[in-house]
Amino acid sequence: MRNQEQIQELIDRSKQNDTAAFAQLVSEFQMMVFRLAFRLLCDEDETRDMVQDVFVKIWLSIDKYDGSCRFSTWIYKIACNTCYDRLRTLHRSPSAYSSDAISMHGQMASEENIEEVMTNRELKDLILRFTEQLSPKQKLVFTLRDIEGLEVSEVVIITGMSAEKVKHNLYQARKQIRIKIHQIDPDL
Repeated sequence: MRNQEQIQELIDRSKQNDTAAFAQLVSEFQMMVFRLAFRLLCDEDETRDMVQDVFVKIWLSIDKYDGSCRFSTWIYKIACNTCYDRLRTLHRSPSAYSSDAISMHGQMASEENIEEVMTNRELKDLILRFTEQLSPKQKLVFTLRDIEGLEVSEVVIITGMSAEKVKHNLYQARKQIRIKIHQIDPDL
């Protein structure tokens, strides 16, 4: 991972139409965008298309990046808007996450805690499955805050929602997921 000075240098060079510098930015942030898009769209082909769309949009609008927020936050905003528009267009709830995608984000288990890891993995699978059933706004906020681990202030910048709306959508998403998990296993 490059430091902020190196990222800023690549941004400045990209603003001067340096495609090699932009290719380095793509390399730096491509996995972050892919992970987010996949979590929102739940379809590998759609995700690949969205990642390409996102970086085309970034290339076309890189002159508009003014440094008022972190570059990664700016990229998240473009990626979220692109995926959110696609979700609304699809008017469908994606099918299940593939086990490959889930295991890609999992942790390696030590021999002593295999049972605990399996329980956690099953819970994670349930949460991801129930995330698919949320409204697009709730899914977006839940993914950014609880899965990507962003701060509420960053989610506000990315989504354009007020902090109250972010918190309300997050509360509703967590509540719906909790209810569905408790319907399956009241002990969880």
